[in-house]
Parts: sequence; C-alpha cells; structure tokens
Amino acid sequence: MPVNPLSKIYNMVQYPHRARIALGKRMCDYKTNLPHDVGVKGSYYTGNIGDRAIGEIIKQELANRGYRSQLLSRGSFDKQSTHNILGGGGVIHDWQDLEKLHARLDFLSSGDMILGVGAPGLQSDTARQLVQDCLSDLSLITVRDERSKRVLNDVTDAEIHTTACPAWLYTDPNEKTKQLTGVNFRPWFDMSNDLLSGYFGYKKGIDTNRSKEAYLDNIHQIVDGVDNPVFIPFKQQDEEFAKKHLDIDIFEYEFSVSKTLKKVSQVDQMVCTRYHSLIFASLCSKPVLPIAYAPKVSSLTDRLELPAYKPHKDIPVEFTTPDHVNEMRLQARRNFDLMDDVVNTDR
Repeated sequence: MPVNPLSKIYNMVQYPHRARIALGKRMCDYKTNLPHDVGVKGSYYTGNIGDRAIGEIIKQELANRGYRSQLLSRGSFDKQSTHNILGGGGVIHDWQDLEKLHARLDFLSSGDMILGVGAPGLQSDTARQLVQDCLSDLSLITVRDERSKRVLNDVTDAEIHTTACPAWLYTDPNEKTKQLTGVNFRPWFDMSNDLLSGYFGYKKGIDTNRSKEAYLDNIHQIVDGVDNPVFIPFKQQDEEFAKKHLDIDIFEYEFSVSKTLKKVSQVDQMVCTRYHSLIFASLCSKPVLPIAYAPKVSSLTDRLELPAYKPHKDIPVEFTTPDHVNEMRLQARRNFDLMDDVVNTDR
C-alpha cells in the first residue's frame, strides 16, 4: 500500500529525531560504496546513544591507526572491505528472532573480527550452533565482560579475550557543573517472564506488573531524595518515559553522543540505569547510583567496585565514586591493539 507523502512529511516534522536517524542510515548505506579497508557493523542507527557512541569511537580509533573504515547499518552488507568487524553492543543473543542473529553473523567471513561485544545469552540449539560455526573461523574475538566470555565459551573453543566496551575511550568534556543531579531511567521491560529470567537474570515466575509498579515507586523515591534532578535521555523512549512518569526537568533527547556526554559532564552526580549512562558518568568522574536492570550493568559495577541495585528492589539513595576507570580505558584500547596484531600478522 503506497505511503501518503503528506503523512511522511508530518512524521518528519512531528518526530525530527527519527528523520535524522533515517537520514544517517541512508548516508551510511551510501558510504559503503566509498573506498575503505574495514567495514564495521553494529546497531549504530537505532537512536540509542550508547550504540552510536560505540560506532563513532571505533571509527575514530581505526582512523587514528591508519585504517579507512565505514560504519554499516544492521541490514547492510559490505563487499569491499579487506576486514569486517562486528563492533560493540549486546549483539550475540537469540531473544529476538534468529534472522537478526543470522544477519549479524553472516556479515563475517573467515579471518574477520568481533570487538568489544556483549553476549546476553543463547538459549536455542540453533543459535548456539550458528554462533559456534561463525566464531570458529574468526581471527579475533573480544568481549566487554566476563559474563559474555562465559556465554561464548559454552558454545565454542575459540579464544575469547575479555576487554571493555569501546565507548570507554571517550574523554570528559569538562563542562562547568551546575549543581544538578543527573538521572537516567529506561522504561520497564516489554517481554515475557521467560525472557526476563533467561537473559536478564530475574527470578522465574517474576510478577512483571508488581515489579513494574515497584520500579516506578523507586524512581519517584529517588528523584524526591536528590537535589535538583534533571533527566538525561539516552534514547527517545527514555524521554517519553520520563514525561509520562516524572515531574522534573528533562533534557531534550538528541541523537548526539557529544551533546549527551556534555550533559552528563554538567551534573554533580548521576543516577544511572542504561549501561552507557554509567560509562559516561564514570568517565566524567561523577559519583553514581547504579540501577542494574540487566547483568551487563552489574558486571560493569563489579569492575568499578560499585554497589548495584535491582530496579524493583529497595534502592538506597546513596552515591559512590567509580574506581578503576583508567583500567577500563586501557582494556577498551586493548580491543584495537589486539586487532593491530592480527592485521599486521596477516600482512
């Protein structure tokens, strides 16, 4: 059925961030035809600031090392690259349909690389076999945490290196602080109990409605218990969630890594739910209150020697300064040092 042109124009005016993301994706697909050495695929055009940050910093780090690279959208394929990289994000899982996992892994050929990814879990035999077949032919596999390494070690004998998310290579823009408490909350899960227990570490049979209400009670308690709260969205849905449930100042969502990082740099402390809100706050040396909605967050808080709280359980309003930030940056850079070793060996 043809799309009404006026409807398309209305949507562009009503949701300009979606238009910018769609334009970026089209430009990305066009640029795959430009000369380059390395194609990098990930979820860089979904509107998630964390995923976009990964793509931008991978491209920057590759350029610093003399590689010509192009970021590829999730649905594109690259026929020109000497090397292909599946780069960052929690991309190795099968909680969605298997076609998406197929598309990610089919992008890779023998000798290609996976850098700094997360592996939330593999439940089906088909997915496990698919990952096993792909990883056995790769020249380098690095993951962002030990939990992801365990998931992959369960299906492959290939060597897995634990490093850190590439986004740790950003630096604090050192904005003037404004006596604010930054807060970031994400919407409650829209998935079944089986998925919550299988991939996100929640107890089997969790009462999702009651847990959601407890989460909403907690976020109200938190914003009531801090000075000058301001909401910092890392995805458009975050802003919509905050407008629906919170009566506090809200920074407008912008699909910009640099602008989001500057907003985090302006606050004195940060309540962190999304994974990259915790990374950004740590890079800016902010005391944090981490809400571990997923195992990837608690894996990160362990490395930073921070407490972590389930979103639907009791959460004390207390802030702690992250430790080992420089070590995380070194581990993030190690992704590219290992990649250099592989490429130089191939030459």
